Amino acid sequence: MYLDCYILENLFINYIIINCTTYIAKIYTKKIRQICGAVIGTIYSVMYVYKELEIFFTLPAKFIFFILIVLICFNINSKKEFIKILFNFYLVNIFISGSTYFIIYFTGISHMTISFFIICSYISCKLLKKIVNNFRLLKHIDDITKKISIGILDKNIECIALLDSGNLLQDPISKNDVVIVKASLLENFLPKNCDFDKMDILNIQSITENLEPRISSRVRLIPYKHVGDNNAGMILGIKADYLDVDNKKISNIILGVSNFNDEGYSAILNPRILY
Repeated sequence: MYLDCYILENLFINYIIINCTTYIAKIYTKKIRQICGAVIGTIYSVMYVYKELEIFFTLPAKFIFFILIVLICFNINSKKEFIKILFNFYLVNIFISGSTYFIIYFTGISHMTISFFIICSYISCKLLKKIVNNFRLLKHIDDITKKISIGILDKNIECIALLDSGNLLQDPISKNDVVIVKASLLENFLPKNCDFDKMDILNIQSITENLEPRISSRVRLIPYKHVGDNNAGMILGIKADYLDVDNKKISNIILGVSNFNDEGYSAILNPRILY
């Protein structure tokens, strides 16, 4: 394998592992930090090509590079959080590496291409996310309220949210979790006097055309169906930068806009978000 292919392969696989860790650990981190961590991991992988750098292949050196990647990629607020992220990162590495080589062994393909290695790693990442989600769904969660902060376009929106075990909405394409929020929370971004509870594709398209480009690019279509109702509806979704719950920033969150009227809370959380 040529060195450039080796570097490219490691860069993609390292990024997949780091990105998967952010999902498993439910930790918000910027893409640029994930890329930097992938680059550091790739540089370390290239060292294996040069025998004179064998001092870096010892167990202590590997552990130091492991910690360095974690510190570069993630915001560490406490020792407990550091250990949690380090543990998750280690487990994701083991799972993706192990399952990737299992796929290679199972297929019996002797000549691996760079794209095949990356595809195997991607499949392993998706499989791990699916397993983790299934375990999280097994946990029983009582309905409670929490104070949350929503980050979107350098603005923080604070409100009280209801943790509702009946809210299992997801973006059908990205599979990101949906948080239902009152339209009034996003009044600085959305047009006023709209009935967001009666949405269809044409209405959402009309609203999107009148939004600023930085908001319109975040619009998502979220289908839903009430129990006992055969007619499916649509919800206007807006991708948030992050959701802050219990001092933990969570990425990959969609805000489902609604006109629901309740004085006790202004958002409805998907229970999987906290676990």
